[in-house]
Amino acid sequence: MSRPATRCSTTNRRCAMRRRVMRTVLGVLGLLTLLAPGGAPRAQEPRFDGVTLRVATWGGGNRDFVRDKVGVELEKRGAKVEYVAGSPAENLAKLIAARGRPAPFDVVEMIDSVVPDFMEGGFLQKIELANVPNTKSLKAFQYDDNKVANWVTQEGIVYHAEKFKELGIPAPVKYADLLNPKLKGKVVFPDVGTGGWVHAIVGMSAAFGGSEANIDPGLSAIKDLRPRSYFSGSGETEYTEFKNGDIWAAPMHAGWAIQMHKRGITQVKSAHMQVGQKRGMAKYGYWGVIKGTPATRAAEYCINTYISADAQEYMTKNRGLVAVNAEAQRRLLSDPLLAEMLLLKPEEIGNLYLIDFSKVRIADWTDKWNRMIARP
Repeated sequence: MSRPATRCSTTNRRCAMRRRVMRTVLGVLGLLTLLAPGGAPRAQEPRFDGVTLRVATWGGGNRDFVRDKVGVELEKRGAKVEYVAGSPAENLAKLIAARGRPAPFDVVEMIDSVVPDFMEGGFLQKIELANVPNTKSLKAFQYDDNKVANWVTQEGIVYHAEKFKELGIPAPVKYADLLNPKLKGKVVFPDVGTGGWVHAIVGMSAAFGGSEANIDPGLSAIKDLRPRSYFSGSGETEYTEFKNGDIWAAPMHAGWAIQMHKRGITQVKSAHMQVGQKRGMAKYGYWGVIKGTPATRAAEYCINTYISADAQEYMTKNRGLVAVNAEAQRRLLSDPLLAEMLLLKPEEIGNLYLIDFSKVRIADWTDKWNRMIARP
């Protein structure tokens, strides 16, 4: 009688064990179905149904990138996304004009030279960094409660390599090289208020013994340079002039050269200037959230998506803006065009010159610039 009972007991134990294993497997499978591709539970993915997010950024290709790689993700989650085109300075002016009334946008793309003005104007609200987890892939100095870095441009000189070779002109290594007599009438310079204007002035000033605290040597050199023109806007005119050989050099960030290569203008190259003990100069872009916005959570989601590794990798490859996301930077090292045009190794990025904006006085610089331009 005992033997059959033992077999039955063993069978029951095995059945119970199988049931426990099956429940565990089903539980794991159920958990996996709740996980998004990035590893976050879908139940926690935010929804923005009924929310309109107004994004202030540059127009043209930059707006298209934000729309295609960031805005579309918000729209998948129910948001309506509108774009307010303009430079950071123009968008700052819109906020000033709207004082006492609702702000014209909810999240804004800024550059380092105007961040102090956004701050002093009281236009930015605190960012809940817990809602921007991709900041873990940024360096600590690249974000705080008021702003999150989203790209770096590597300011330097873009030049017509074929013309330089033809005329026996060495590739530029310092901003002073723009005054080579063989380049007379073939150099353009960023106009006041454009993205690279401050950085070009600092570069020229440093090359002639000045600094952020003393730009007079730089302005004097720019006057002696007598640029063919002062450029602003999308760069379409400059693309055409480089293509046709009408201009041979310009203080521009390396991304301009990358974009020209993608348009078939392969005779241009970028060069990174020596500024003191540093090589190359960084200009930072930042996102900020506008104080009082009714779309705070959507604005923070926008920022987090922009600084994701995938979006950052695409941005650098197609726009020439250098990723701040460390994983994206690692991926980019294998791209031959980027390796030629950009400084991508960690030690190179760490050696870029960073402007001391505590010494930059935009209003004073603008006044000096206008007087310099007005004098024959």
